[in-house]
Amino acid sequence: MTESSPLQPSRTGDNPDTAQDDLAVPGVLSFNGVDPTGAGGLTGDALTVASVGGHLLPVGTGHWLRDSRETAAFLGLDDALVAEQARLVAEDMQLQVVKAGFLGSAENVAAVAAFAADYADLPVVAYMPDLTWWDEQDIDSYLDAFRSLLLPQTAVLVGNNSTLRHWLLPESSTRAQSSVTDLARAAAEWGVPFVLATGVSQADGQIGCVLASAKEDLAALQVERIEA
Repeated sequence: MTESSPLQPSRTGDNPDTAQDDLAVPGVLSFNGVDPTGAGGLTGDALTVASVGGHLLPVGTGHWLRDSRETAAFLGLDDALVAEQARLVAEDMQLQVVKAGFLGSAENVAAVAAFAADYADLPVVAYMPDLTWWDEQDIDSYLDAFRSLLLPQTAVLVGNNSTLRHWLLPESSTRAQSSVTDLARAAAEWGVPFVLATGVSQADGQIGCVLASAKEDLAALQVERIEA
């Protein structure tokens, strides 16, 4: 009997195409802004995606004018430029996921929604940030476009628990007690199957992240509350 060497290469290496697939790093195309504090935006996306073994393909939507305490403005890029950059990357590199962060304008929301429709086989993870720093008219037009154009194509909607409650359940008199499942039910009315809420208060005073469908909470992760 001949022993096989533990260092013997896999036979999949005989097929260059198979070997290439085995070594491929998941590509995540992210539409988001540039945050000069490094706390969020494309910088945060790059760190998060890399931490789970993926490769970020960043498509900028604009640039925040801000410091670590407050946001002064957002300088958005033209929607045609955003759409063209996404197309160039998508035609050149393999994508597994599309992430929609802060898009900067209703026009950019429409451009991203059109891109998602062209690549309908890719799941879309959509993030809704806090927009209270923004002009009220800009907020309304952005949310209207996001709701009607992007949510129907979204696989997972992500956002802070409070932000999502005030957006998805504006008429609820018990918003503070609304569960993440309630949020998921509201999102499901626009075609979103899953919601991931962050900053969810726990019974022991900690906070957590909860993933839910319209039927039930599916997963939860508790994190330590850090006092500012």
